[in-house]
Amino acid sequence: MTNYEAVFNRCSVRKYKMELIPADFFKKLNKFLEGLSPLYPDIDWKFVLFNAMDDEGSTKGLFRVKAPYYLVCFTENDKNAWKQAGYLTEQVVLYLTAHGIGTCYQGGARAVLDEAPEGMGQRIVVAFGYPEGDLYRESGNAKRHNITDICIFKEEPTAEMSRLLAAARLAPSSVNSQPWRFVVYRNRVHIFARDNLITKLPITREMRDVDMGIVLYHMALTAEELWLDAGLVYQEQLAGRSVRGNTYVMSMMFQS
Repeated sequence: MTNYEAVFNRCSVRKYKMELIPADFFKKLNKFLEGLSPLYPDIDWKFVLFNAMDDEGSTKGLFRVKAPYYLVCFTENDKNAWKQAGYLTEQVVLYLTAHGIGTCYQGGARAVLDEAPEGMGQRIVVAFGYPEGDLYRESGNAKRHNITDICIFKEEPTAEMSRLLAAARLAPSSVNSQPWRFVVYRNRVHIFARDNLITKLPITREMRDVDMGIVLYHMALTAEELWLDAGLVYQEQLAGRSVRGNTYVMSMMFQS
């Protein structure tokens, strides 16, 4: 299974076998971490992996899942730090899924570690390990909004655009909130984040930004898979723009 195929088959795993993953896999995983593509190259980041069975660290907070391993994303402090974290972490989550390892984002949990990267803040924790039950699910069984509920179509989408939106629709999100909204043209899509009373709270706004980073990576990965000459850009003329209570985040532009 490829990372792109994992987009359509991944599900959150909440029960794990308390078994060790072979050391050889972690060598491959660490190599993969070295080659991650950040959304914001100027925001430094680092991942910390720990084995909870060997007391290398622990987690605390709400809605924790007991797992043999945890992945923790740290970034520098920045207004875009949480989107950076989501974009990077989803790359790792899809890699783990493609290699037969279950994952679950821990939105309400924090890792307790002896040492943390200096000058960085903890953003998101992911539980992982061999699943006790199902690792995959059919994409049709995912509980997601209909595409017409999250998109405003200004023009008839191309086949490639439809595939890109299908991958975006399946992105995981905090409590399945699915905060993304899209304004769609044939050669571009403007990406917005849903605003409401809940996102006025710092913690829920931060988790929403992690979710937006995740969906942006699904779109970037799909563009790469389809060999599209496309890229994510921030358009200043749309900065602060609100559409139906949704705030502009970025755009994906296609070259003709």
